[in-house]
Amino acid sequence: MKKVLLILFLLGLAGCGSGNDAQDLGNVFDSPEGLVLTRQEHPDGWGRSDCFGCHPLNAIHQENRTGQGELPLEDIQKLVEEDGLNACPICHGDNGVTQ
Repeated sequence: MKKVLLILFLLGLAGCGSGNDAQDLGNVFDSPEGLVLTRQEHPDGWGRSDCFGCHPLNAIHQENRTGQGELPLEDIQKLVEEDGLNACPICHGDNGVTQ
C-alpha cells in the first residue's frame, strides 16, 4: 500500500512541473517534461536502460531538487532499492528505450 501511495504522490508531483540526481542541475522540474527525461536533456544516456551505470544507487535521490516542498526521499530510496531499474520509468519515463 505504501508503494502505491508513493507512486501516486510522485506522479502527482511530475504533473506539476528532469534531472540527474548525481549532479546539481537545480530545480528538476524546470524542463518542459518535468521529471521525464528527453533526448535533448539526456543525450549521452538516451536509449540506454542501464541507468545505474552512470547514476550509482548510492548517489541518487539524496537531495530534493524539485522545488516543490517536502519529498519522501527515504521512501523513494527504498522503492529504488527494492525495484531496481524497474523503478526509474515510474518518474523519469522510458528514456527512449521503448521508442
